[in-house]
Amino acid sequence: MNVFTASGYHPERIDTYNQALLAQKGYMQDPGDWKNVEITGYVKVNSFSEDDNFAWYVRGGRHYDDEKYEGTAYKGHLFYSGRTRFAKEQWHANGYSFASNIYDKIDDMEDRWVGIKFVAYNFVKNGKTCVKLELWVDENQSKTNWVKINEYVDDGGWGDEAWPQSGKGGPPYASPDQIITWGGPIVTFRWDSATNTDFKWFSVREIEPPQ
Repeated sequence: MNVFTASGYHPERIDTYNQALLAQKGYMQDPGDWKNVEITGYVKVNSFSEDDNFAWYVRGGRHYDDEKYEGTAYKGHLFYSGRTRFAKEQWHANGYSFASNIYDKIDDMEDRWVGIKFVAYNFVKNGKTCVKLELWVDENQSKTNWVKINEYVDDGGWGDEAWPQSGKGGPPYASPDQIITWGGPIVTFRWDSATNTDFKWFSVREIEPPQ
């Protein structure tokens, strides 16, 4: 399920996929693109064919093969077994890197409601714009009792498949581990391999990054 900003999704307004230029602009489609966000939803997986995951993601547009460089994203994963992971997608669908740190996990998710909140925001570290990723859960449907179970900082050195070519929009050239600091017009709620799932209370909101 894709969530657009108030201005909608208009790929004809995307004038470059050069990731260094996107970082300079701060957005992919419009200045109001989703960037610093909380993505929240409550889910109950009733049956599944394999231990796949719920994935909330941000910082890109559509993820499809016809325009693979629109498919950038940071993703928060919560697997049906309760383990967690972050992913960085530098292009769709093979430019993936996964964060190795796993702070904690929860019990198996089958047949019970679990709230998932994925948070992504920019901050400045030693004069460099970096990205903080956080994954929170609420296991009692309180809407207030959130527990952080994983976090990660992309401050460089994560991934090596950014699109470095000048391409549409010209130079400069992106670094292979380009940090995805720009906003994108689409936030996505996704899950795979679950044959029966209930969901409720989905929301996306732009946040003011902590200082």
